[in-house]
Amino acid sequence: MTITNGSPVRLGARLRHAREQRQLSLGDVSARTGLSRGFLSRVERDKTSPSVTSLMAVCEAISLPLERLFATPSLTVVRAADRPTATLPGAAVVDTLITPPHEPHVTVVETLAAPGGSGGDGYYTIPSECEVCYVLEGSIELEIDGEVFALARGDAVTFGATVPHTWRNSSADEARVVWVIAPALPDPRGQAAVP
Repeated sequence: MTITNGSPVRLGARLRHAREQRQLSLGDVSARTGLSRGFLSRVERDKTSPSVTSLMAVCEAISLPLERLFATPSLTVVRAADRPTATLPGAAVVDTLITPPHEPHVTVVETLAAPGGSGGDGYYTIPSECEVCYVLEGSIELEIDGEVFALARGDAVTFGATVPHTWRNSSADEARVVWVIAPALPDPRGQAAVP
Protein backbone atom coordinates (compact mmCIF):
# COMPACT_ATOMS: atom_id res chain seq x y z
CA MET A 1 0.00 0.00 0.00
CA THR A 2 1.27 3.48 -0.90
CA ILE A 3 -0.01 6.84 0.29
CA THR A 4 -0.74 9.48 -2.37
CA ASN A 5 -2.50 12.75 -1.58
CA GLY A 6 -3.23 11.43 1.90
CA SER A 7 -5.20 8.43 0.61
CA PRO A 8 -3.95 4.85 0.53
CA VAL A 9 -3.52 3.34 -2.92
CA ARG A 10 -4.36 -0.33 -2.88
CA LEU A 11 -1.62 -1.58 -5.17
CA GLY A 12 -2.43 -5.22 -4.50
CA ALA A 13 -5.99 -5.02 -5.78
CA ARG A 14 -4.82 -3.15 -8.88
CA LEU A 15 -2.11 -5.74 -9.55
CA ARG A 16 -4.56 -8.62 -9.07
CA HIS A 17 -7.11 -6.98 -11.37
CA ALA A 18 -4.50 -6.44 -14.12
CA ARG A 19 -3.24 -10.03 -13.74
CA GLU A 20 -6.75 -11.49 -13.94
CA GLN A 21 -7.64 -9.32 -16.95
CA ARG A 22 -4.71 -10.87 -18.78
CA GLN A 23 -5.81 -14.35 -17.60
CA LEU A 24 -2.54 -15.02 -15.81
CA SER A 25 -2.27 -17.17 -12.70
CA LEU A 26 -0.02 -16.41 -9.74
CA GLY A 27 2.09 -19.31 -11.02
CA ASP A 28 2.47 -17.59 -14.41
CA VAL A 29 3.63 -14.37 -12.77
CA SER A 30 5.92 -16.30 -10.43
CA ALA A 31 7.55 -18.05 -13.40
CA ARG A 32 8.03 -14.72 -15.22
CA THR A 33 9.44 -12.85 -12.23
CA GLY A 34 11.18 -15.46 -10.07
CA LEU A 35 9.11 -14.29 -7.09
CA SER A 36 7.27 -16.91 -5.03
CA ARG A 37 3.52 -17.39 -5.42
CA GLY A 38 3.10 -16.87 -1.67
CA PHE A 39 4.89 -13.51 -1.84
CA LEU A 40 2.82 -12.45 -4.87
CA SER A 41 -0.37 -13.45 -3.07
CA ARG A 42 0.57 -11.34 -0.02
CA VAL A 43 1.34 -8.38 -2.31
CA GLU A 44 -2.05 -8.73 -4.02
CA ARG A 45 -3.79 -8.80 -0.63
CA ASP A 46 -1.80 -5.72 0.50
CA LYS A 47 -0.26 -7.80 3.31
CA THR A 48 3.28 -6.85 2.29
CA SER A 49 4.92 -4.11 0.26
CA PRO A 50 7.19 -5.16 -2.59
CA SER A 51 10.53 -3.52 -3.30
CA VAL A 52 10.70 -1.19 -6.29
CA THR A 53 12.59 -3.89 -8.22
CA SER A 54 9.94 -6.54 -7.43
CA LEU A 55 7.12 -4.15 -8.27
CA MET A 56 8.68 -3.30 -11.63
CA ALA A 57 9.15 -7.01 -12.38
CA VAL A 58 5.50 -7.79 -11.57
CA CYS A 59 4.26 -4.88 -13.68
CA GLU A 60 6.37 -6.03 -16.60
CA ALA A 61 5.14 -9.62 -16.19
CA ILE A 62 1.49 -8.56 -16.33
CA SER A 63 2.02 -5.84 -18.99
CA LEU A 64 0.91 -3.05 -16.66
CA PRO A 65 2.71 0.28 -17.12
CA LEU A 66 4.03 1.43 -13.75
CA GLU A 67 2.42 4.88 -14.16
CA ARG A 68 -1.01 3.23 -14.58
CA LEU A 69 -0.51 1.39 -11.32
CA PHE A 70 -0.24 4.72 -9.48
CA ALA A 71 -2.74 6.66 -11.59
CA THR A 72 -5.52 8.37 -9.71
CA PRO A 73 -8.83 7.17 -11.13
CA SER A 74 -11.22 9.88 -12.28
CA LEU A 75 -14.21 10.36 -10.06
CA THR A 76 -17.21 12.62 -10.58
CA VAL A 77 -20.09 12.98 -8.16
CA VAL A 78 -23.38 13.93 -9.78
CA ARG A 79 -25.84 15.14 -7.15
CA ALA A 80 -29.52 14.46 -7.84
CA ALA A 81 -30.37 18.17 -7.63
CA ASP A 82 -27.60 19.09 -10.08
CA ARG A 83 -28.21 16.51 -12.81
CA PRO A 84 -28.18 17.98 -16.31
CA THR A 85 -31.07 17.14 -18.58
CA ALA A 86 -30.57 14.78 -21.48
CA THR A 87 -32.19 15.25 -24.83
CA LEU A 88 -33.38 11.83 -25.88
CA PRO A 89 -36.48 11.03 -27.92
CA GLY A 90 -39.67 11.29 -25.96
CA ALA A 91 -42.96 12.94 -25.13
CA ALA A 92 -44.22 13.71 -21.60
CA VAL A 93 -40.86 12.66 -20.11
CA VAL A 94 -38.07 14.21 -18.08
CA ASP A 95 -34.62 12.77 -18.86
CA THR A 96 -31.67 13.50 -16.57
CA LEU A 97 -28.08 12.31 -16.77
CA ILE A 98 -26.81 10.11 -13.97
CA THR A 99 -23.33 10.00 -15.50
CA PRO A 100 -21.45 13.23 -16.18
CA PRO A 101 -21.81 14.51 -19.77
CA HIS A 102 -18.08 14.04 -20.45
CA GLU A 103 -17.99 10.36 -19.38
CA PRO A 104 -16.45 8.53 -22.39
CA HIS A 105 -17.43 4.93 -21.62
CA VAL A 106 -21.11 4.85 -20.75
CA THR A 107 -24.14 7.14 -20.64
CA VAL A 108 -26.73 6.48 -17.92
CA VAL A 109 -30.02 8.36 -18.12
CA GLU A 110 -32.98 8.33 -15.74
CA THR A 111 -36.37 8.89 -17.36
CA LEU A 112 -39.51 9.94 -15.49
CA ALA A 113 -42.47 9.26 -17.76
CA ALA A 114 -45.96 10.54 -17.02
CA PRO A 115 -48.87 8.30 -17.97
CA GLY A 116 -48.89 8.33 -21.76
CA GLY A 117 -45.23 9.34 -21.88
CA SER A 118 -43.20 7.65 -24.57
CA GLY A 119 -40.10 7.55 -26.70
CA GLY A 120 -42.11 9.20 -29.46
CA ASP A 121 -44.48 8.08 -32.18
CA GLY A 122 -41.96 6.40 -34.44
CA TYR A 123 -39.04 4.08 -34.05
CA TYR A 124 -35.61 5.54 -33.30
CA THR A 125 -32.06 4.30 -32.86
CA ILE A 126 -29.22 5.54 -30.67
CA PRO A 127 -25.72 6.09 -32.15
CA SER A 128 -24.07 3.54 -29.86
CA GLU A 129 -23.70 -0.25 -29.61
CA CYS A 130 -25.62 -1.49 -26.58
CA GLU A 131 -28.61 -0.20 -24.67
CA VAL A 132 -30.08 -1.48 -21.41
CA CYS A 133 -33.56 -0.53 -20.22
CA TYR A 134 -34.19 -1.10 -16.50
CA VAL A 135 -37.55 -0.25 -14.92
CA LEU A 136 -37.19 1.18 -11.42
CA GLU A 137 -40.86 2.04 -10.81
CA GLY A 138 -44.10 1.61 -12.69
CA SER A 139 -44.31 -0.20 -15.99
CA ILE A 140 -43.66 0.44 -19.68
CA GLU A 141 -44.00 -1.30 -23.00
CA LEU A 142 -40.74 -1.48 -24.92
CA GLU A 143 -41.10 -2.11 -28.64
CA ILE A 144 -38.01 -3.41 -30.41
CA ASP A 145 -38.22 -3.92 -34.16
CA GLY A 146 -41.93 -4.79 -34.00
CA GLU A 147 -41.83 -7.00 -30.88
CA VAL A 148 -43.45 -5.60 -27.71
CA PHE A 149 -42.14 -6.37 -24.22
CA ALA A 150 -44.25 -5.50 -21.17
CA LEU A 151 -41.79 -4.47 -18.45
CA ALA A 152 -42.63 -3.96 -14.78
CA ARG A 153 -40.57 -2.85 -11.79
CA GLY A 154 -37.25 -4.72 -11.70
CA ASP A 155 -37.42 -5.92 -15.32
CA ALA A 156 -34.58 -5.18 -17.73
CA VAL A 157 -33.87 -5.68 -21.42
CA THR A 158 -30.49 -5.45 -23.17
CA PHE A 159 -30.48 -4.87 -26.92
CA GLY A 160 -28.51 -3.33 -29.76
CA ALA A 161 -28.87 0.45 -29.75
CA THR A 162 -29.00 0.56 -33.55
CA VAL A 163 -32.08 -1.68 -33.67
CA PRO A 164 -35.20 0.45 -34.28
CA HIS A 165 -37.16 0.79 -31.05
CA THR A 166 -39.50 2.93 -28.99
CA TRP A 167 -41.36 2.67 -25.71
CA ARG A 168 -44.46 3.98 -23.92
CA ASN A 169 -45.92 4.25 -20.45
CA SER A 170 -49.43 2.94 -21.06
CA SER A 171 -50.24 2.70 -17.35
CA ALA A 172 -52.07 5.22 -15.17
CA ASP A 173 -48.97 5.75 -12.99
CA GLU A 174 -45.65 7.50 -13.51
CA ALA A 175 -42.81 5.23 -14.63
CA ARG A 176 -39.16 5.62 -13.68
CA VAL A 177 -36.68 3.98 -16.05
CA VAL A 178 -32.89 3.88 -16.25
CA TRP A 179 -31.22 3.63 -19.66
CA VAL A 180 -27.60 2.49 -19.89
CA ILE A 181 -25.96 3.23 -23.24
CA ALA A 182 -22.49 1.99 -24.14
CA PRO A 183 -20.25 3.31 -25.43
CA ALA A 184 -21.26 6.75 -24.24
CA LEU A 185 -23.14 9.22 -26.39
CA PRO A 186 -20.98 12.13 -27.58
CA ASP A 187 -23.08 14.71 -25.71
CA PRO A 188 -26.35 13.38 -24.32
CA ARG A 189 -27.54 16.90 -23.50
CA GLY A 190 -28.13 17.51 -27.18
CA GLN A 191 -28.25 14.00 -28.57
CA ALA A 192 -30.55 13.48 -31.49
CA ALA A 193 -31.64 9.94 -32.11
CA VAL A 194 -31.87 8.62 -35.63
CA PRO A 195 -35.52 8.14 -36.71
